[in-house]
Amino acid sequence: MSARSTVSRSPAARLGVLAVGATVVFSCLAGCESAKSAPAAGEKEPPRAVAGKPLPTTEKQTVGMVPGAALVEPPDLNEATPEDQTVELTTVEKEVTISGKKVLAETYNGSLVGPTLHVVPGQHVTLKLTNKLRTSTNLHFHGLHLSPEGHADNIKLSVQPGQTLTYDLDIPKDQPLGTYWYHDHDMCAKDSGASMPGMTMPAAPKKASCAGTESQVGAGLSGTIIVGDSRASLPSDYRRVTAHTLALKDAQISSTSSIVYPDGVLEPASPTTRLVNGQYRPTLTMKAGETQLWRLANVGYAIDYDLQLDGGTFTVVNQDGNPSATPTRVKHLLIPPGGRFDVLVTAGAPGSTWLRTLAYSTGSDGDDYPDTTLMKVNVQQGDGDAEPAAADTPPGAATSPQLTGPLTGALPDLSGETVAQSRSLVLSDDGGNNFYINGKLYDMKPTFDKPATLGTVEEWTLTNTANQNHPFHLHTVPFQVLSVNGVPQPPADYRDEVIVPHSVNGKPGKVVIRMRFTDFTGQWMFHCHITGHEDNGMMGSLNVVAAGEQG
Repeated sequence: MSARSTVSRSPAARLGVLAVGATVVFSCLAGCESAKSAPAAGEKEPPRAVAGKPLPTTEKQTVGMVPGAALVEPPDLNEATPEDQTVELTTVEKEVTISGKKVLAETYNGSLVGPTLHVVPGQHVTLKLTNKLRTSTNLHFHGLHLSPEGHADNIKLSVQPGQTLTYDLDIPKDQPLGTYWYHDHDMCAKDSGASMPGMTMPAAPKKASCAGTESQVGAGLSGTIIVGDSRASLPSDYRRVTAHTLALKDAQISSTSSIVYPDGVLEPASPTTRLVNGQYRPTLTMKAGETQLWRLANVGYAIDYDLQLDGGTFTVVNQDGNPSATPTRVKHLLIPPGGRFDVLVTAGAPGSTWLRTLAYSTGSDGDDYPDTTLMKVNVQQGDGDAEPAAADTPPGAATSPQLTGPLTGALPDLSGETVAQSRSLVLSDDGGNNFYINGKLYDMKPTFDKPATLGTVEEWTLTNTANQNHPFHLHTVPFQVLSVNGVPQPPADYRDEVIVPHSVNGKPGKVVIRMRFTDFTGQWMFHCHITGHEDNGMMGSLNVVAAGEQG
């Protein structure tokens, strides 16, 4: 990977996160309780990854792992979803087991893949986050339509080591059913008082520390959220099919068997071990002719997945938590960090096949990822009506159903709506470790002088002048993708993240999106979801106001 996308930082920039000053510290303290930080003074320091030391090859990283075990679902944080519920998450550094190999990680409730939070529209969830790490942390509820202010989806909150912060989440009654996720998104003060390049921030409180979003997500701090059940949006024949959650997360395992990098140095191009639900090459079993729903979520810190089911297809029924207006049968799925797809898969004749991520390049200044097998799919002899459906198909999962849309809950097409305002965002870099939106590093001020107004529709043109892809993510609401490099996209194709293609022969990549601003005033965030790029400047915000108000 060239220097342009390498995120090896100076001691100050290496921390890669924001200092937010006394206001944010106070906002945490107002809702925080004291908790014991781990490990206690005098306890032995666990082995960690060494900054700057080359990672072992993937083959060496996987020594001690035993592939082929049956796929295990991520643990559940809760199973029931009452109208008013309290759940608890604890961040803790812990040795986990990856298919037989012990690895030091940062975890939620001791699990490499954080426990799945189940919620339903209209529910109130009280979530208590206790921090037992050495670094401050927080939570972002990626894709959920929650307020960016207060103790909801407010990434300006920072939970210091030893504290507990209570989040109050009001799941909207019209929240689309689907797959979402949560992860650290800390904009905390840092022990050195340093900020991302170009920023001048107040000195950090004594003993404060922050390893950064990149480091924390890379060390394991992410998990899935399931809103309702996306099978409810499907035709009746598919509402009772077996569903699996497949959390895709890579681990860069050091020679000391650690994925904890306390100074935040990670390299997406370095050798990495690709995991499914925290397992190395697990096995999923289906019956011939059986159709299943797979909830695919890329919950890693930076790396793309270009998924293929050898000999098979996927039917996309939901993207980034949004039911499809035009369900599509495809042979592969490009999933950026943070992206999700709910897909239907139908098994073929008895035999086996592989779910793999294909070789993929993110641009001349980006990263090149190798073809890698992820999960074996074993197809066993079916029974009853299942066998004829698979009789003439190749071994393994070989097809998927063809559905017509729109599915129940699909969002309306915005292409014919009146556009209240058009905006342009240019994504760029300086050939080193600085990443820009409209030529500026993030400085906590709104990117645009003019605010957006609740109830209005805006159209944004995203232009990428860099020689590497940038996955663009908008908090709070999904957006409709109208075109990519001039090619129109399917009507009402909503998502909360889109890859803005890299420049080719000097011609920038371009994506046009539309969104409707609803419900919440305040500072709405957007950024590249390669977390090292976000931490090093490629982040911005927009002030959203009520009708008749000024920003």
